[in-house]
Amino acid sequence: MKKTLVALSVLAAAANVNAAEIYSTDASKVSLSGEVDAYVAATDIDKQQSANVVTNTETDPSVMVWGKIQLDAEHKVSDTLTSFASFEIESETGFDSDETDNNATFDDLYVGVKTDTWGVAVGEVGDLAASTDAIEKGDITNEGQFLGDAGGHRSESDGNGIVFKAELTDGLVFVADVNTESDKDVDNTYGASLDWAINDMFSVGATLVNGEVEQDVDYQVGGVSASVTYGGFFFAATYAQYEGVNSFGLFGDSVGTTNYAYTDGDAYGVAAQYTVNKTRLYATYDVIALDEMSRTSANAEGDTTNLVLGAEYSLLDNVTIFGEYQTAETSNDFTGANGGAGLDADTFVLGTYYTF
Repeated sequence: MKKTLVALSVLAAAANVNAAEIYSTDASKVSLSGEVDAYVAATDIDKQQSANVVTNTETDPSVMVWGKIQLDAEHKVSDTLTSFASFEIESETGFDSDETDNNATFDDLYVGVKTDTWGVAVGEVGDLAASTDAIEKGDITNEGQFLGDAGGHRSESDGNGIVFKAELTDGLVFVADVNTESDKDVDNTYGASLDWAINDMFSVGATLVNGEVEQDVDYQVGGVSASVTYGGFFFAATYAQYEGVNSFGLFGDSVGTTNYAYTDGDAYGVAAQYTVNKTRLYATYDVIALDEMSRTSANAEGDTTNLVLGAEYSLLDNVTIFGEYQTAETSNDFTGANGGAGLDADTFVLGTYYTF
């Protein structure tokens, strides 16, 4: 499931407001929360098999599900310091994943300490806090792809590392993280960001992430993002420069066992939403523009565009229904895949989120 970005001044072990305490003492507590998502999804996606061969995968509307149980623990070490730990057990047959058997897996395992103004955690910490959060202000869809920061932090969902987050002053949040690599020939990925919220109306963030995606292939994302909220309206814009990216939204990062080429270039996106009572209408438009090949520094051409239109309605505090249409395409000179071809993709999703 796409995570919902929440502006937090410090690390929080339990992100679900519905979390229920299942054990507690004066110094410790353990909380349980969870979520079940159900979708009816239809897809029509091109995939490039070789330089001049494109295949199309089209699916009829079908039911997909995703669910998790999350356990969060906290222990008061002192008057100011609290230790915490968390993990999830997940199962899915997602419309945008390869999982089909509903096997349960552990995810987002981390442990850390925090105060009222700062926190540090180790483990799979990307969903807790990441240096790229500051430039994901336009990531407002439910299930749609977000390309405004060149596809997101490459280790956010799979990597293990350390994150530090602190509120330096009122509204100004600093994040630093490192995702480690066991391969001695591949550099770790380091990142840092500043995110400044002004009067609950404006916010601006900047990020720099640097490392290696594989041996001798640099990985870097540097960008800025800004947002404004006025009444029920929200607008955001993001710009980033990237190196070592081979993921292109609905078109993935490979075909079979063949990876798409690593490329350098620019990414940008805009987002808008309007919320009235329990209804939210939203739209995002994102572009990844190719410049050169990372490994060879040869010229690259073309771009990938992604448009998402959606509407959601909160039936209850813990039940949301939504509909979302997404369309993406590459230009005819796109060289991010195996030689270049014009690719198209469309998805339509009706879904519901139930949290507990």
